[in-house]
Amino acid sequence: MKTIRIDKKLEEMGVALDSIQMGDFDYIGEFTAKRDRKPGDPNYKKAGAFYRSNYERGILIYYLIRQYNLTSMLEIGFGRGYATFCAARAFHDAGIVGKITTIDPVVDEKYLGMLQNVFPKEWFKSINFCRGTSESALPSIKENYDLVYIDGDHSYAGTKHDWENTKDKWNKFLLFDDYHLPSKDDPGISCAKLIDEVDDPSKELIIMDRRMFFDDRRLPDEQVDYGQVLLTKSQVKEDRDDW
Repeated sequence: MKTIRIDKKLEEMGVALDSIQMGDFDYIGEFTAKRDRKPGDPNYKKAGAFYRSNYERGILIYYLIRQYNLTSMLEIGFGRGYATFCAARAFHDAGIVGKITTIDPVVDEKYLGMLQNVFPKEWFKSINFCRGTSESALPSIKENYDLVYIDGDHSYAGTKHDWENTKDKWNKFLLFDDYHLPSKDDPGISCAKLIDEVDDPSKELIIMDRRMFFDDRRLPDEQVDYGQVLLTKSQVKEDRDDW
């Protein structure tokens, strides 16, 4: 499987890195993705109580939409909504009302109400919130999407279910969240085991997580043991080569 760092992948996609408005993603992340450290964490004392956990995933999704003229995204796992709102912004900035279907068993109406006071109301026009598990929701989804983002149950069985039920539903890209390298020991996250079984020649591991945003841990690249895996339809690659 090809491995590439997030900034190099963006350049490969034709994105000028100095054109990226990092603050746009920081703003979305402030309300949907910022994480806190517990006082027992060594970095709590050294670096602070909060950190930006892989905001680069939103940059990738945004530019997949913008660079390849995507008009739809299916997301499994809304969480706090960072990926959804990065996609919504991409559609808005492109001047279209794209289609985002995001599946999650828990979508807090009070939380969404707060976000409606933070983000432009136009962004919400693209979003269809589907409340339920992927097991209950995916069988009823018959249409295809330009981008499928799998970020739900991170167990092997859960990731396998979501892959089996979306592998025929993506037109251009499919993105897996949370590919952990063997050095990152987390028994609760087994996405990598399933992803390694996926037979697709386009499969590439994009190393991210504070490679573009400031890393207060100050980890060198060789110590970053996390990324996301992108699949790309062959026609998209051929079209790109013709640009």
